[in-house]
Amino acid sequence: MADTPATIALGDPKNFDLRAPGAGVDRQPVGMHFYERNWPMKALGSVRYLQGRRSFDIPWVSGVMGSADPEEPEQGIYSWHVTAFAMQEPRVSHELARNRLFGMFRDMLMVGWRPFVEVGDPRLFGAQAVRHLLQEGGLVYLDGSYLPTMEQWMKLNEHLPYWCFWADGVYLSVQVVDEPALRDPAVDGVYMFSITLESEAPHFWPYFDKVEDMRRWKELVPAELARVAATRPGKEAALRRQGYVIDENYRDPPILALGQTQGS
Repeated sequence: MADTPATIALGDPKNFDLRAPGAGVDRQPVGMHFYERNWPMKALGSVRYLQGRRSFDIPWVSGVMGSADPEEPEQGIYSWHVTAFAMQEPRVSHELARNRLFGMFRDMLMVGWRPFVEVGDPRLFGAQAVRHLLQEGGLVYLDGSYLPTMEQWMKLNEHLPYWCFWADGVYLSVQVVDEPALRDPAVDGVYMFSITLESEAPHFWPYFDKVEDMRRWKELVPAELARVAATRPGKEAALRRQGYVIDENYRDPPILALGQTQGS
């Protein structure tokens, strides 16, 4: 693995260094700019994500891509997608892959990242979130502070599990990418992780279907979030009747672009 890490950051493109050669800018005809670098599998790279005291390292990276819209230069780079592995060897034991992923989660939590739940979803954490995913399926964000047992880990791999975090107006998601051997505890696996970091704007864009509404997200999102949040109590009540424990202390992240602060 390369000794000197590349650095990535959201916002001003001057704040990152992909450590060329191998880096470039792809200017699409539609106007989008993509900042990219790829590493060969035999020499995976190391990336440090920069966000002040929330910074952390991502090892065994095969590629990074940052996205920017030149029509909104004040936004700068609004998302990074990182493809990383659990190993630099051809295969890795399932336990070691789990421990390496959660080692990164531990580092993130230590610098202030927090597990995230979508506004309309029930506030399930720890073993409660794992139980819900394994029993109900669907898209359930898991809790990065909860280390699943090996039995749970092997079952989770069948669902392409997601973990999601937030810190200071940035949202980070990690997904384990499916590979058939991940489901066989007797065979070492090839673990690939898809990691996305995005600012508030792209995080809230999916709430809207029209591009013009996406551009007005700060104006429109309060009403949309209120509508979605109204569905949470009913979902949580149904889960309580099934014996689930709801984390009533969880609060949705503040939206910094709207002037909100923690606790608002």
